[in-house]
Amino acid sequence: MGTGDIIVGMSKIASVLLFGGNSDERLVSVASSQNLSAQFEFEELWYFHRDGSISVATPEEIRKHEKPFVSEFTPKAPAFAKSLAEALPRLKGKSVFLGFHGTEGEDGQIQALLEENQIPFTGSGSKSSALCFDKLIAKDVVARAGVKTAEHLVVEASKDPAKALTAFYKKHGRIVVKPVASGSSFGLFIVTSDEIFENALAGIQSLPYGKFLAEAFVDGRELTVGVWDQPGQEMLSLPPSEVILNKGASFDYEGKYLGKGSTEVTPAHLEPSQKAEAQELAIRAHKALGCYGYSRTDMILTNDGPIFLETNTLPGMTRASFVPQQLEAAGLKLKDFIQSQLELASQRAK
Repeated sequence: MGTGDIIVGMSKIASVLLFGGNSDERLVSVASSQNLSAQFEFEELWYFHRDGSISVATPEEIRKHEKPFVSEFTPKAPAFAKSLAEALPRLKGKSVFLGFHGTEGEDGQIQALLEENQIPFTGSGSKSSALCFDKLIAKDVVARAGVKTAEHLVVEASKDPAKALTAFYKKHGRIVVKPVASGSSFGLFIVTSDEIFENALAGIQSLPYGKFLAEAFVDGRELTVGVWDQPGQEMLSLPPSEVILNKGASFDYEGKYLGKGSTEVTPAHLEPSQKAEAQELAIRAHKALGCYGYSRTDMILTNDGPIFLETNTLPGMTRASFVPQQLEAAGLKLKDFIQSQLELASQRAK
């Protein structure tokens, strides 16, 4: 039996890794899949082109692909299907590991299609995925569960956001502006000056996201914590990571994936009580948002405890990503994590 086959009861189930797509984070997806396929032998690796068509990629060509965060990946094999809907019959009897990031894969649409066709898949279901992807609704849900959140304002490009955003900026002095639905810090503005405010206002009106969330800037330490649902065991909160920004830098795409302007520390240097609070917030958010399998929650640790920022249902799984870092810090193997997620996927399909 290869490591891409898992045993559930007495049934042998093959696994397929899906990655690529047309979202802003498709390159991150390729980098995640490089790491995932290096640690686990999936039966097939399906690459989604930007037009939605699908090709089978080989582990070797993924492994040899250089600079995945900045260069496009193109498998040698031609497309065997024009869309996931067309390819569904080929997934019958198999479990799917979702290696997507960003809108495609995290907004719940692919999950809904797989659910409708009773195909097991890893990660949260369609409703939870859609809920977490909308940062505004997710904040409301966790706030009702007793989790602290920052004061916020919603602005839309089509509704002349200048007046309301200006008032919010003047009230707080420093604010964070980000798309309601996006990831990997695309469209993120940390507004600490009038010049950056003007850039943020221009971005709201020019970027393709439409609706933006403005939040009061919260002073504190930026942490992120993974949560792992283990089959037949207690939910596990992983060691927190901390993002330390260089002066004047922001944790944007280049900071996250190219190591520019920031330092990541895993495990974060925290007092036992601080660590416990951060891990508890991550678990509470995971439960309140109905996440399944795994998630990663970002927060700001203040003197009065952690403040929720957002929860990611398909966080990065690259070699440098936080969840793999946290697994290693906890003495856990990524291979075992992948195995457990495929087992959970099979359980949800029963």
